[in-house]
Amino acid sequence: MKKLRVIVCYTGGVGRQIIRLLDGHPKIELVGVLVHDEKKDGVDAGILSGIGALGMAATRDLEQLLTVRADCALWHGTSWNVDIVERFLRRGINVYSGIGGWYLQGEPELAALEEACRAGNATLVAGGNIPGLISDVLPLFLSGYAGRVTSIRAWQRGYNAHYPSAVQLSQGCGFGIPVQQQTSGAMVDNLWLWGMRQSARMVADGLGLELDDVKITNKEYALAPEDLVLEASGLHIPAGTPAGVRWTFTAYSYGRPFLEIVNEQVACLRLGPNWRQRADEPNWRVEIDGSPRICCELSAQPGEDGMDHAAALNAARAVNFVPGVVLAAPGCRSVLDLPAPHATHFAFS
Repeated sequence: MKKLRVIVCYTGGVGRQIIRLLDGHPKIELVGVLVHDEKKDGVDAGILSGIGALGMAATRDLEQLLTVRADCALWHGTSWNVDIVERFLRRGINVYSGIGGWYLQGEPELAALEEACRAGNATLVAGGNIPGLISDVLPLFLSGYAGRVTSIRAWQRGYNAHYPSAVQLSQGCGFGIPVQQQTSGAMVDNLWLWGMRQSARMVADGLGLELDDVKITNKEYALAPEDLVLEASGLHIPAGTPAGVRWTFTAYSYGRPFLEIVNEQVACLRLGPNWRQRADEPNWRVEIDGSPRICCELSAQPGEDGMDHAAALNAARAVNFVPGVVLAAPGCRSVLDLPAPHATHFAFS
């Protein structure tokens, strides 16, 4: 059977894990790796990922990668870069994004990306864990088992001591940045609101509701009791700066709330009585008020390789989505349009 050919964009925590998963994959092969850092340019992708050499040199040369015959590019940059995603699509390379583009209806970049998909006869799909699982996919799935639904609530309680990216923890959670520098209009709030808006619109469209607005209705901090250095990422969190943050996002339809998403992220445990206390607590919880009332808790733990569960989950989701992205009709698609992916590699012990 002909293998699907994949380019991995960037070698952060998720990108490195994707490369590990593709090593020896029976259905998908690695044909290119894009990197930011000039120190990584020309280095074997396997070495960058902590495994043996694969004979595939990483490159900073996007033009070079655009000439590679590939079926799909997996986008896991530190931010959502529409220009680069467009260039892949125009070259006829399908894209799966783990950082942005989760559900583009109503977003300003939709028209340009749809045109790029038409030009290249290519497909764009995105996923992840939040957005991409707990704030949209799982609530919609569970809602199919309830009647007369009146509200949906979702929680993420992320424990990030083992997450490998200092940039994402600092920029995405505000860890180590003094509270007085984190105003209501701070970039970190806007980034999360941008993502939660896409989740809320997906849920609204799936339920046949009009989305009026999505707001941050509460935000709380938990401060580091002492200086912290996270071993996996190297991030320094000075005492008295945030080591925990919790947002509450509320989505409204016809002037009434229909979806509440609570996103708690902590760098260490036991920051207070209402914050995550144990490493083995469930990561996610969804409640559907309806008939019947449904409550679902979901956990992800490090695998045998010890990889951080969030990075591992997002990497596996990307790899498993590849066949569906390649087969999907061209355009900006979502999990509302594609069949749910399943594992693509069952490895007998």
